[in-house]
Amino acid sequence: MQQSRWRSSVLWAAIIAQVISLGQLTGVWAKIGIDAGLLGDVLAAILQLLVIVGVVNNPTSADTW
Repeated sequence: MQQSRWRSSVLWAAIIAQVISLGQLTGVWAKIGIDAGLLGDVLAAILQLLVIVGVVNNPTSADTW
């Protein structure tokens, strides 16, 4: 079964996670008044795991990685 790469929820989760992580890394969230502290670091680690899964995933096949 073939499916579009751009319709993969894993791909979009990885892209969103990467954007959020880059915002934290560059200090964008602190500039707009969001200071996450330790919780932000834990969230960033979880988001990076989502990015790893999104990179490893093969979205063109619905039944395999």
